[in-house]
Amino acid sequence: MNLTKDQELVCGINAVNEIISIRPSSVTTLFIEDDKGKRIQELDQLAKQNNIEVVLQDSSFFQKNFSEMNHQSVAIICHKRLEENENFLENLFKKKNLLLLILEHITDPHNVGACIRTAAAAGVDAIIVPKNRSCHLTPTVRKISSGGAELIPFVVVTNIVRTINKLQSEGVMIYGTDMKASKLHNEITYGDKSALIIGSEDKGLKRLTLENCDEIIKVNMPGRIESLNASVSTGIMLFQMINQQ
Repeated sequence: MNLTKDQELVCGINAVNEIISIRPSSVTTLFIEDDKGKRIQELDQLAKQNNIEVVLQDSSFFQKNFSEMNHQSVAIICHKRLEENENFLENLFKKKNLLLLILEHITDPHNVGACIRTAAAAGVDAIIVPKNRSCHLTPTVRKISSGGAELIPFVVVTNIVRTINKLQSEGVMIYGTDMKASKLHNEITYGDKSALIIGSEDKGLKRLTLENCDEIIKVNMPGRIESLNASVSTGIMLFQMINQQ
């Protein structure tokens, strides 16, 4: 299949539904394996209402293009959603309540997609990632996010520490995460403007990043397991933060 550099294939019922619902003009074609299921029929109707071409494909098409993903027999060709640069953050600083999620050097698209899904559920205002050594918005990330990637601005910055310092100058409290932290996530009071930083599961946050945080916290885990998946930790901490607002 020939795609332009501005196009991509995205699969999965939730992801496809969100893209067609939010930005239908970006979608050129909907592929479905059959039209028997209720949700697939609804997508078929939604596509036709928005003048999107619907093409029936056999199972080999989905196996070839999405062999390692749960494609649910649904896919679209759409224009890539643009990532934002650091200038976008200026639009957020006037908000009275602000919640940001910073993902530092998380390279697994499944983890990033799950974090985006959780952030969308928590009402996060933007997700920030560094330009290098981090996973960005790929088709896999979009699929795993279950449509969350269409709901939250995804901001790519050149330098995490410089971004942290800029956020702090605008009154944003920075909460870093570290397994060796002395403070638990449910023991502190979060600011009205807050940013949570999650690092990779193997290395955590960089030393310089930790040194520039206002608070270093860890998830309260009374059990015998010492660590959690990045997206699970993200969910626990984000919902603690929003429940205080």
